[in-house]
Amino acid sequence: MQNITQQKVAFLDRDGTLIYEPADDFQVDRIDKLFILPGVIDGLQLLQKKGYILVIVSNQDGLGTKKFPRKSFDLPHNKMLRIFKDNGIEFEQVYICPHLPKDRCECRKPKIGLVKEFLETNTIDMKESLVYGNQESDRLFADMLGIRFFSVLTNGQCTLRNNLL
Repeated sequence: MQNITQQKVAFLDRDGTLIYEPADDFQVDRIDKLFILPGVIDGLQLLQKKGYILVIVSNQDGLGTKKFPRKSFDLPHNKMLRIFKDNGIEFEQVYICPHLPKDRCECRKPKIGLVKEFLETNTIDMKESLVYGNQESDRLFADMLGIRFFSVLTNGQCTLRNNLL
């Protein structure tokens, strides 16, 4: 990982914010369930043009269990990353918490355990950085980081463009 000198960072939730989050089981565990939400590609491209480094921070309940095998996650997740890359969108880091809420781990949002090393090894412009998400845990994550939060309705139109213009 390279040191970043006073960089603006956009911490982005994944499910329900960048991609469609199914209401039945909340897991994108098959390719046919993968759908990039309207406006996301334009919004991420705009963030990059404005000099933001993109970082995904996502809770994936039970990832790696029999109910949610890693392979079931990896196939659509890797396709999502390819779609973004094909549109010129690169993520500096992708952080995934696989734990359930009952596990009380240190890496599950809103805790900042997943990004602790990233924060310690990079110089981040906290005034300009932001969190973009659809859950209360995303707002609390932003509060714990001490940066701005932009909310989106779950599975709604990406409003990053409107917020950044």
